[in-house]
Amino acid sequence: MNSFEKVQRCFDLLPVEHRQDIPVYPQMLIYPGRVAGITQKELTTSTDKWIEAMDTTFQKVGYPDLSMGNPAGDVMFLQGVEALRPGFELGEDDSYQFKETCHLDEAGYQDIIQNGYLQWYNRYLCSIQHPPYTSGEQIGQRWMQVGMNAAKVGQYLASHGVCPIHGAASGTPFDTLSMVRSFQEFIYDLYDEPDMVKAAIARATPEVTGSILGNLEHSPIKRASLYAMRSDADSISPAVFEEFSWPSLKQIILGLHEAGVQTVLHADSNWLPMLPKLLEIPKGTILVELDDRTDIHAAYDILKGWHAIKGNLPATMMAFGTPDEVREYCEDLIGLAMGGGFVLGSGCEIPLNCKLENLKAMMDSVRA
Repeated sequence: MNSFEKVQRCFDLLPVEHRQDIPVYPQMLIYPGRVAGITQKELTTSTDKWIEAMDTTFQKVGYPDLSMGNPAGDVMFLQGVEALRPGFELGEDDSYQFKETCHLDEAGYQDIIQNGYLQWYNRYLCSIQHPPYTSGEQIGQRWMQVGMNAAKVGQYLASHGVCPIHGAASGTPFDTLSMVRSFQEFIYDLYDEPDMVKAAIARATPEVTGSILGNLEHSPIKRASLYAMRSDADSISPAVFEEFSWPSLKQIILGLHEAGVQTVLHADSNWLPMLPKLLEIPKGTILVELDDRTDIHAAYDILKGWHAIKGNLPATMMAFGTPDEVREYCEDLIGLAMGGGFVLGSGCEIPLNCKLENLKAMMDSVRA
């Protein structure tokens, strides 16, 4: 069974007969630079260098079934937050960082409500580049470069039988606005100006759905990643989630589903109280990516037989644990995965200080 078949069977929630048929996905972005001896500056400024680093890592630990489909430099851009860059604002081999400051005020909300979300968002993106973009042509060219880089990465992955995790990706309106506004100010807005926030999210939601579908039009991978990075119970209450975040998130997922697109929901931090809402979405629509802040067994009990799960080896274990500890953790996850609808993977991203032997232990756990 090839990787593409394993992934589709996972979405179809079919039981697994052999552990070798469990999809494995080490979510890697910047760690391969350490393995390949390529600086973070090189890694984030050259798609070719990023592919070289990924391939060097895969040659040492084995090729996975799923991989990131965008290089590190594009993920920095796609995150939609001002970035501190290796070799520029930071040391050449430092990890990139995000600098979250307030770039949205009441006038910005009203601009979104009255004139549309994407026109505002692209002007905002222009303002946070180094140096800032000064024309629509520049931001258009940057988006074209993202597409061309993703195609190059996709060709590389396909040549090794590896499936990209998505064909397109986007932040959700609630989570994106929380970062652009800055989290503290955004929380104030939820209480002081709830109708304004809801109106901006409502205006943004169909535009985000349409943008994703447009980006997927020529992609062979009919899956989209949604990054809901502030919709967890460590950031907001379930009541706030249900009132502000969930209606938009649900509408986007359903819109993608109606167009024949599967959703990969990147769910950072503790999503356990929010997971029952996902049962409102048609069966087999979502792969939920969880990290170790969510109890994976409890999550599986909620979603098993309805949606697939990916996770959730802790970053701390990958950095500071032993191969035996990794193997033991993987065996526990494999016990769940045999029931179907489970991708064995890292809890969010493989950390920069991961031990190579721990990553290999993770990969080998489904190859035995």
